[in-house]
Amino acid sequence: MINVSNIERFATHDGPGIRTTVFLKGCPLHCPWCANPETWTLQPVLLHDARKCTSCLRCMQACRYQAITFSDGQFHHESSNCQHCGACVDACLNEALVLNGQAMTAEEILKEVEKDRLYYEESQGGMTVSGGEPLLQEEAIDLLRAAKQAGLHTAAETTGCVSPQQFRATAEYLDLFLFDVKHINAEKLRTVTGADPDLIQENFAWITAQRPQDVIARIPVIPDFNEADLEELIAYAKAHHVKEIHLLPFHPLGKAKWDRLGKRYAYEAEPLMNKEHLQNYAEDQVRIGGQ
Repeated sequence: MINVSNIERFATHDGPGIRTTVFLKGCPLHCPWCANPETWTLQPVLLHDARKCTSCLRCMQACRYQAITFSDGQFHHESSNCQHCGACVDACLNEALVLNGQAMTAEEILKEVEKDRLYYEESQGGMTVSGGEPLLQEEAIDLLRAAKQAGLHTAAETTGCVSPQQFRATAEYLDLFLFDVKHINAEKLRTVTGADPDLIQENFAWITAQRPQDVIARIPVIPDFNEADLEELIAYAKAHHVKEIHLLPFHPLGKAKWDRLGKRYAYEAEPLMNKEHLQNYAEDQVRIGGQ
């Protein structure tokens, strides 16, 4: 079984053409700007929307595991008690609760992806796996293999922070790597994101040596993290002869998810970064904003 966060149809920024993006659960990184913090854990997670909640206590009463409490009208969720049964979600009359994550077979996922095959054929699109870190789950290879056998173009939005064995096994079934290049300062990358820089650099060096034409380096431009190091990051990607380099301007669009998970978003005061802010870096190989 494959742990899935959600499946997004008609995606246009996750590879060429019109695509279906399958967001998989699990990530070894914990980037403080992450737009998908609900994917960090392989287990389902409960998201609570305070704007919809009326503190009626129906969810607390429905929970048999004492995972939900209210204090001064404020919702609290103890994830260690949660059994992900969904009883609280069913009891909520205002749709203030969502249980994110479900186990699916490769066949079930591919059935959803196949619904838009006509659009893929007309636009040269296909299926993209994302996350989280989509190559983390060993079972992801079953989905990618099935997609290739079905004649679909496949892409992965990856951090590269997986074992070299897993990375190379999945590479056989991937047409395009959208490879995150967050920082080349190992200590800063490890301290801020929790990543293993050695794994990332080994996988990036391997795939760019084997198939540089199938790699797009994606640099999320984050204030106070890597914005001052863009020239060095671009030079690093160019030295590996990647197909393209995409600079992705910072956006705070994931803040609502952090709020719904009961977590503080470290970049809540940081405004959306305009593409024009990075225009000086634009050239034939370097694009602002990606696809």
